[in-house]
Amino acid sequence: MRGVTEVLMGIALTAAAPNPGSPSEMTTSIPFELDHGHIFVDAFVNGRGPFRFGFDTGASGMGRADRSLAAALSLPKVDETANSDGAKTATADVVAVESLRLGDLEQRNVQLISRDYNAGRSPGLQPIMGIIARDFFADELVTIDYPAREITFSRGQLKLGEAGVVAYGTSFTVPVCFANGCHPGKIDTGSSRSFVVPKGLVPSLSASEPAAIGQGLRTNGVATLYEMTLNEPVHIAGITATHQKILYAEPSGDTIVIGTEFLKDYVLTIDQQNRLLKISMPGD
Repeated sequence: MRGVTEVLMGIALTAAAPNPGSPSEMTTSIPFELDHGHIFVDAFVNGRGPFRFGFDTGASGMGRADRSLAAALSLPKVDETANSDGAKTATADVVAVESLRLGDLEQRNVQLISRDYNAGRSPGLQPIMGIIARDFFADELVTIDYPAREITFSRGQLKLGEAGVVAYGTSFTVPVCFANGCHPGKIDTGSSRSFVVPKGLVPSLSASEPAAIGQGLRTNGVATLYEMTLNEPVHIAGITATHQKILYAEPSGDTIVIGTEFLKDYVLTIDQQNRLLKISMPGD
């Protein structure tokens, strides 16, 4: 009887032991491509793929599916929604997806906004089949190591008070501080630019004269871009940059946007569970 009891206890303890591969402890890393200032990853939709998806912390919801992908996979339309690029708003379809996967990280029964994401792209650029947006990794600690070209998903966390860790607001908005004070700025891996500031902020900054550098493509239109070089330092999430090039657009948005041209030298870590993020040097 004693032997049976010991065996049963052993079975119970084995069953109760945590599984190293369980979702609560899972860490998965995937490589990414940095192409013209945009992150691209291999995504799998309904078990098929890989498909070339952008990885965009500036995009809301679970993600996007290009109209051509929705047609090829016969993704059912379930709704319509307003889709804004910060300057204009347009209507887009919403399609249902049974499975959306990056590496070992999978989300099931999700909805993706769908439209033509390749319209207006420069000739020679590879087509984009969709976008991974911030809700996809809402339960994960995501680390984007730009120099290593690697994204890691884990169940760790950041702690306020640690070096470089800051609390963020809506759309990963953090304080961006110039000599005249601090202003909200969005961390946006979907932007290929460095710093894009509202036109209304320009007169208060110490910078070179603006020079037109061409046009930039937005989700629902285009904008003329002007570039300047700051004559003062700028501080963001523990990083101080000097002689930083900044842009403003016409028509202008109303929030600072920090994109990949700035982030490409750093490691970006985002903890959505605690609404914290960190920008650090590689190896820190």
